[in-house]
Amino acid sequence: MSMRLAALAVVPFFAALAACSSSEGPVPVAPDGGSPPTDAGVDAAPEPLAWEPCSLKSEGGGPPAECTTAQVPLRAGVNDGKTIDMRVKRYRPAGGKGLRQLWMLQGGPGGSAYVFEGLAEVIGARFPDVDYYLPDHRGTGKSSRIGCAAEGAKTEGGFFITASEWPACIAEAKATWGEGLAAFSTTNAANDLGLLVERAKVPGQPVFVYGVSYGTYWANRYMQLFPEQAEGVILDAVAPPGASLARQDEDANEAAKDFFGVCAKDPICGQKLGADPWAKANALFTKLKAGHCPDIGVSAEKTHVLLRRAFGQMLMNPEHRRMIPAIVYRADRCEPRDVTVLKPLVASLIGEGKPNEMLRQWGFVLSNNVLFSELWETPSPTAAVLAGIREASVASRDVTSAMDPLIGIWPTYPADPYMGKWATREKPVLVLQGGLDPATLVRKAREAKAAFARPGQHYVEVASATHTVIASSPALVANASGTEERRSCGTIILMSFLENPKAPDTSCLDKLVPLDFAVPATLVQDFFGTAEAWE
Repeated sequence: MSMRLAALAVVPFFAALAACSSSEGPVPVAPDGGSPPTDAGVDAAPEPLAWEPCSLKSEGGGPPAECTTAQVPLRAGVNDGKTIDMRVKRYRPAGGKGLRQLWMLQGGPGGSAYVFEGLAEVIGARFPDVDYYLPDHRGTGKSSRIGCAAEGAKTEGGFFITASEWPACIAEAKATWGEGLAAFSTTNAANDLGLLVERAKVPGQPVFVYGVSYGTYWANRYMQLFPEQAEGVILDAVAPPGASLARQDEDANEAAKDFFGVCAKDPICGQKLGADPWAKANALFTKLKAGHCPDIGVSAEKTHVLLRRAFGQMLMNPEHRRMIPAIVYRADRCEPRDVTVLKPLVASLIGEGKPNEMLRQWGFVLSNNVLFSELWETPSPTAAVLAGIREASVASRDVTSAMDPLIGIWPTYPADPYMGKWATREKPVLVLQGGLDPATLVRKAREAKAAFARPGQHYVEVASATHTVIASSPALVANASGTEERRSCGTIILMSFLENPKAPDTSCLDKLVPLDFAVPATLVQDFFGTAEAWE
């Protein structure tokens, strides 16, 4: 079994992954009273970034890249001499001409640029004429990451910070940064980006910014501060400015309902689960809570809890999600052959596993600092309310379980004039949104369609896509030899936008591979250790 999903349940992928003002955009205001940042950067002739050789991959190996650690103001527009480190990695594919810059913003909040290392290499193989810039958000990775002693290997939670460890971790962060902890905000991160882009500019090389999940929230703030700097901005898996991370688990369950609606129309899935697969799934969870199919349980951890977390994670993966209906079908039937395959699967869902490089670079303190200050709601839901949402769900990554002990105690920073508002921008914008996204729900993301409706601004919704369209929109398109090959439609549209931001080519939408439930044998083997999913 390769399934190890529980470790990621504590990491918000949302923003894991919103009012318009005048056509000129809002006047930038430093959140803590300093002078405003400007769209042209702080200096008339900013010092170029100093690059040095490094590996594209954090673990070493891979193609060569360049890295820089630049100093940026701790607070936007405040010239008090206080700075932090900002780490940026630049990848220039071999043989490329460097016709454009693409700055790639990761989500979370809390993610570093780590996930883009492999992605830049893959995309760069097909699109070598782009220079890929990977900045670590302040407070993560190598950009003055905020950590605490609780992340040590010999602490109570090991690398992961437990509920009982958080008070000491908060105290440590406050002791280290003092009032500066409030500067680890989205607005200051957006200012970082604008200053870095200005220093990396190359004459004749247009700049594009790509944000995913919370990275779209970051990119929207960047457009508020620097509305004209980038030639084009791409938002993939939209986190609206007024979003609340408190609703992550509720949103995941709504996306699951939509997913089971697709199952109902599929000839295989509909035949197995009946006319209303969503009702079937809910009925199963009711039965599991009452003790149904006890032999697949393997510990004190309740089976329905393990399965709902797994389903929440699997919905994020365009391939893994296809196994969910078969698991429901087998758990409901609960014959000896089903127990044989489900018991080891359930066992594989227990435990947090070992932290990987992505999690080592994750900014857990930064994540909570932003989400409780900007991505929460007033009045705040109680821990009991959030637990009730999780308990009633069929699919939930249980993201809010890590937030429960911090409600009301996190030292939040005050709101600034940009929060809760869409950017106003005249230049091109491309919005990519998946219809089955459990982390940035399509119903909420559609606000972006109205927010960016000017000439040269495009909203593209892919009904079958999950979280991040470029990773979940397979299409069969003709290659140079005239034969069809499987490609990412989202990536094709993205790169077309870089070439022609006013009119990107979206023809691959007519070639999308439909979501179906004829699960490949390799995937079934991985999950069940058998050759067939349903029987």
